[in-house]
Amino acid sequence: MTSYLNMHLALEQFREETKARDEPGPKVLIVGPEDVGKTSLSKILLSYALRQGRQPIFVDLDVNEGSVTMPGTLTATPINQIIDVEEGFGSSTTTLPFLGSSMIPITYYYGYSDPGENVKLYKMLTAKLANTVKLRITNDKDAKTSGMVIDTSGLIDNTGYEIIQHCVDCFEVNIIIVLGHERLYSDMTKLYKERPGISVLKLAKSGGVVDRDKTFRRQTQMRKIREYFYGLPKFELSPCSTLINLNEVSIYRVGVGSLAPSSALPIGIDRKVSETQLVKVEPDDSIRHSILALTSANSPDEQSLLETSIIGFIYVSEVDIVKQKMTILAPCPGRLPKQYLMMGSYKWMET
Repeated sequence: MTSYLNMHLALEQFREETKARDEPGPKVLIVGPEDVGKTSLSKILLSYALRQGRQPIFVDLDVNEGSVTMPGTLTATPINQIIDVEEGFGSSTTTLPFLGSSMIPITYYYGYSDPGENVKLYKMLTAKLANTVKLRITNDKDAKTSGMVIDTSGLIDNTGYEIIQHCVDCFEVNIIIVLGHERLYSDMTKLYKERPGISVLKLAKSGGVVDRDKTFRRQTQMRKIREYFYGLPKFELSPCSTLINLNEVSIYRVGVGSLAPSSALPIGIDRKVSETQLVKVEPDDSIRHSILALTSANSPDEQSLLETSIIGFIYVSEVDIVKQKMTILAPCPGRLPKQYLMMGSYKWMET
């Protein structure tokens, strides 16, 4: 914890120096394997900065966690109030407006729990999120001075290295913190020793972290999904079950089924189905118990659907093909504000 405090003090000094030069503050990327405390360190650095009167931006690129909203999303959130000790970043963005919070995230939907399942789509959404954050920093003096803290997934294989380098370039990262992994620190140091303006630092993992198995992670994801619709113990919500016509919505997903990684294809063979190709889903029993992301797109073209932000999520509880209707669970009553929905790999059984 002493080293984490010293890191905060160093970042605060960095903020003062860049503010005097009218330059953006620290852009911190936290990398490391799973279960070393990357999200916890992010919270510590953000909370310290907030207590110093800063308003840093938290960028969550860990699609497995869903720290701010649903699992499978990439989000950026301005931190302007103390992070709750029990509930983290709010757990459910549907409760934030009612709690008087302005920490509403910008959200892009990836739809899978592993960045390696569709690297091209993940990198595309990361680049789009980075451009959005840059606009915020350009137009907000507090955000410009405070900088950002970027939490990443625990992927540290070849694909993980590719994603880390992509994130460094997109977000113009100037500080890389490697948490609890000597080899990763060594590789990052070699990779960026010739790059001026990028510092690679090593911190030990907290003694309080524990390993979480796949079953526990799955339970955590299901709890996050439930919290989106039903709220938190401190602030419960009453979602609305609605019957809608199938012709009122258009459902899309990226690719066909699950795509094998490009590295698994035979040498010289290109993938016939693009990793970012949109496929329209005909509503049937296969979409039951699915979580669908409601996009803000106004047209069904590929660029609009893939690169527009998400305005909310719905849960499909029943599909009646004969009557051409489906029953959905939504955070609020009324008609859906948009008609284009994105489908990922997440399923949830309402209990």
